[in-house]
Amino acid sequence: MKTVIKTSILILSAWLMMSIHAQAADFAWMDSKGESHTFVEAYQGQPVLVHFWASWCPPCVAEMPEMSAWLEKHPEVKILPVSLDRTLEDAQTFLQEQHLPLQALLTNSSQAAKMGVRGLPTSILVRADGTIQGAYVGAQDWQYQPWQDEVLRLFTPKVQ
Repeated sequence: MKTVIKTSILILSAWLMMSIHAQAADFAWMDSKGESHTFVEAYQGQPVLVHFWASWCPPCVAEMPEMSAWLEKHPEVKILPVSLDRTLEDAQTFLQEQHLPLQALLTNSSQAAKMGVRGLPTSILVRADGTIQGAYVGAQDWQYQPWQDEVLRLFTPKVQ
């Protein structure tokens, strides 16, 4: 039954995302040095998993260790873990205290809205051409095979 529910949630999330006409090109964030970056500048031509989270978000906090462990096993997955904390220091402190080997990046709700974010955590799969393949609101089960397959499919080169 859990598998049916999880699969239904994945399908519903993807369907909801199709109604959002977001594109990653306009998205911007700040890195740990306080420098601003845009998606086009940093990731043009590359697929990316953009993950929105915050240290004050209980589902985000619960998901981060499992997500981080999964990402360590899949170095081919490029991730942009963007916090919606008030300050970059808040995000950095959380990641350090939890011993999570992720970059501390920061954006605001206005920038997140450009990506179609409507809740936290949100994982967004962005194709190499900058279009959004899917957005998934809520903590994901990083041990759930259909979710892993969905993420990994983005990073698997197409055979011609």
